[in-house]
Amino acid sequence: MSFFATPAFLRLIVVAAIVLAPGITSAQSGYTPPLWEVRSGENTVYLFGTIHVGKADFYPLPAAARSAFGKSDVVALEVDPTDQQAAVSATMSAMYTPPDSIENHIDPALLSSVNEVCARYGIALEQVRQMKPYLLMFMLTTLEYQRLGYSAGEGLESHFVQRAHEQGKQVVALESMSGQMQILDSLSPELQSAMLQITVDEITNGEVVDLVAEMIHSWRTGNMNNLGAVLLAEERRLPDAMAREFHNRFLTERNAVMAQKIERMLLGGEKAFIAVGAMHMVGEDGLPAMLSARGFEVRQLR
Repeated sequence: MSFFATPAFLRLIVVAAIVLAPGITSAQSGYTPPLWEVRSGENTVYLFGTIHVGKADFYPLPAAARSAFGKSDVVALEVDPTDQQAAVSATMSAMYTPPDSIENHIDPALLSSVNEVCARYGIALEQVRQMKPYLLMFMLTTLEYQRLGYSAGEGLESHFVQRAHEQGKQVVALESMSGQMQILDSLSPELQSAMLQITVDEITNGEVVDLVAEMIHSWRTGNMNNLGAVLLAEERRLPDAMAREFHNRFLTERNAVMAQKIERMLLGGEKAFIAVGAMHMVGEDGLPAMLSARGFEVRQLR
């Protein structure tokens, strides 16, 4: 996703709710986040695995990322995070129409847990009862990351859009916020409840800080094998059928569509810097692997 930050399980959705731990700065050695060069003949595009939240000490980005951005005329993101109208429209589509409410869609025990977590942030259940489970996940996790001092406003998508506008680069969206919400809305009710349950449990048990820290080293060093292993471990918390449903609907199918759009950029001669959630870069159905399978020369940069 684009405008929400998430803990553990939702790293699979947006991926990339990977944030810098206190005391770690971009000046340290080993800061080489996921970056690839993809070539087709004389044309080159760059893939950058993003994180959706951050702090000021993310910046400046490493030289390789700044160089790749500078060489590009087009900046392609999952969605444009500055499009507030699209964000509002997508959010409204993730709300129940009264008199329907979330009480009718999750079991009483989970509802009670949601109520307890909301109380941590000074929010009454009445204020969120129209939210569908996936929107409620996003709200709770956004609040938890804000509590820990992280901000979507300092995330990389916002950074790249701002720099693109300053430098006169074209910004394009590979997806739409409403399309992403439609995918979430199409997930089975059982999977939506399971995802909300995992999120509530992780906040309740205080797991978020440790789970984030577990991700940091792999992202910062661009170690996709380790990053993928951590993310797959999270996916295994779901029953097999639900894990397959989620992975296929929210990763494999989306990656295939994005890979097709990136292929058109390559063949059309567009000099593009493509920044999407890091989970879209992982594994045999990740973007680097898909583009390599299509015959392009793919090289991870260090």
